[in-house]
Amino acid sequence: MGISYNKADIDSIMEYLASFRLPGMNENEKSNYLNFSLDRFLKTLEIFPDDINEKSRVLELGASPYFMSLLMKKYYNCSLELANYFGDSKKVKTKEALVSEKFGVRHDIAFKHFNVEKEEFPYKAKSFDLVLFCEIIEHLTVNPVHSLVQINRLLDTGGYMIITTPNVLRYENVLKLILGKNVHDHYSGYGAYGRHNREYTPQELRVLVEGLGFRVVSLYTKVTGSIRIEGLSIKRFRGLIQFFTTRNRGSNIFLLAQKTGDAAPAYPGWLYESMHALKKEGV
Repeated sequence: MGISYNKADIDSIMEYLASFRLPGMNENEKSNYLNFSLDRFLKTLEIFPDDINEKSRVLELGASPYFMSLLMKKYYNCSLELANYFGDSKKVKTKEALVSEKFGVRHDIAFKHFNVEKEEFPYKAKSFDLVLFCEIIEHLTVNPVHSLVQINRLLDTGGYMIITTPNVLRYENVLKLILGKNVHDHYSGYGAYGRHNREYTPQELRVLVEGLGFRVVSLYTKVTGSIRIEGLSIKRFRGLIQFFTTRNRGSNIFLLAQKTGDAAPAYPGWLYESMHALKKEGV
């Protein structure tokens, strides 16, 4: 399932991604983000369905800062649509150039700008083979079901959805609770969407998507994190760390689900309360 790559390739992949000038991100921010997130990007590629290829229609929600987009273009060259949400401003520039002078690569990209938990997605029904919903669901404040119903609508019959999200059962959280510390995220200067508002267990994600027209193909947790810490490459120790991590305690959840039927909004009691208020607002 997904692409395969030699562990020795990680440095070259990082070099490739780091060579791109990215909108709104300085070199220090880019380096720190890539160092922390590359491991997760590569594990996301590992969960890709085998039948995704250059003919596939793929939607990446929350695409910025486009590292995953660049990896999909490099390894799959699929027909790729991108979406972002940067707030309610109407002055958002929806076209960008991703340029690597070092590798002689330029991608002129365009994206749709909309709020995934409040707006109808601006695409036709059954227009995609795969939708990526990565590191988004934990940021939602009101209605994750809306997003999943919309994703279901966009997927062709038999199409796939990938969700990645922090695992609320991760060892880090368990240790914090033992030490009497809080596991909830900080308030953010970027507003409500700048923080994690609701993290999930693997079983919660399974129940949620299975109730909305999906069959879970693969669901597991993995240890993810920085490739290097204070100049020391730790990628060779990743497998060892994972070996000692018991089931469902990895830092991130990786879920691949396949559409089996259409979905209508459903609000399970374990996730929602006071639903009359939500329905009154028309969300």
